[in-house]
Amino acid sequence: MTPPVQEVLNEILRVQTVLHGAGTMSNDALRAVARHASARNVRRSVETGCGATTLLLSHLSANHTVFALDLGGSVTNVRRSPLLRQRVVSFVGGPTQRTLAQHRFWETLQVAVIDGPHAYPFPDLECYFLYPYLEAGALLVLDDIHIRSVNNLFHFLCSDEMFHLDEVVRTTAFFTRTDAPTFDPVGDGWAQQRYNARTLVRYSWRSMLTSVLPRPVLRFLASYRDAGRQGETGLNGAVRITSPRHGEGVADAGIVRGYASFSPGAYLWALVRRHDVDGWWPQGDGPIPVADGCWSAQVRYGGPEDAGFRFEIAAVVVASTVNDVWIEWVQNVKSTGLFPPVQLPVAHRLVAECFRTVRRVGA
Repeated sequence: MTPPVQEVLNEILRVQTVLHGAGTMSNDALRAVARHASARNVRRSVETGCGATTLLLSHLSANHTVFALDLGGSVTNVRRSPLLRQRVVSFVGGPTQRTLAQHRFWETLQVAVIDGPHAYPFPDLECYFLYPYLEAGALLVLDDIHIRSVNNLFHFLCSDEMFHLDEVVRTTAFFTRTDAPTFDPVGDGWAQQRYNARTLVRYSWRSMLTSVLPRPVLRFLASYRDAGRQGETGLNGAVRITSPRHGEGVADAGIVRGYASFSPGAYLWALVRRHDVDGWWPQGDGPIPVADGCWSAQVRYGGPEDAGFRFEIAAVVVASTVNDVWIEWVQNVKSTGLFPPVQLPVAHRLVAECFRTVRRVGA
């Protein structure tokens, strides 16, 4: 830091408490701003909010732009201060939620200070409108990280590839823009951000278990969870799929075969679904007949767009209540041409069940 800058900084520290009625950046943080910014060739800088940092950056930047409302007389006090180099500072009045969105930056920025409105999601909005213009090596200053809405942004920046946390001075964080590619401001790509590398387990544990536990275990757990909600079927039986084999490649349609035996009043159905779809499609025109313990059913595995996906086959023996619902579904398909998926009953409401996974090949 050169002697002239140090002298200006000392004067700013002396008068800063009267500049902004809504509070000011700490003296230690202002010294850090001077230290970080003076180490750069600052051609253009931007600031949301107005106060002592405005006076300081007017001496450290060739062109400084301030986006701020005149809250607490901050803009008026700064513009009247003899410490302001007025010829290098431009003021854009109004709420930054609107003015930043309407502003056009024609050149990259070497310094940006986010210290405008602190209510959620306004700090995030300010960052959104500024980050695409920060060049590699630029300084990003985030003030008041003790406020939870600002702290959310702080934690995101700490984990993002585009920024490196240099230091935290009291409640002010200092980041350097890395040479990582600029994240597309009009895309999505959330999974590419390190902040999103891990989903929140408290919300996703069910889907995580679903992806690793075998289906019989999942259905047993569902049965245990729902025990006592409905009565048992009072029927017994067994069912087995013999063809196709597990993992076998299948065309868009084929025959499923197996063995089954069950009590009178029970019914055998075959259903199919693509493995990533929540729902099943009954196959055929109704329950499958069983002759000498053997059964077979014609099934379809989606359409041409489903080639390459895994499909699941379910052979289930159900009581008359479920059988009647699925027969009605078949009749509605024939009359309307619509075929919404159905859900399998919970395990304790099934007489018997068997599953097989295959792989759809061909177009």
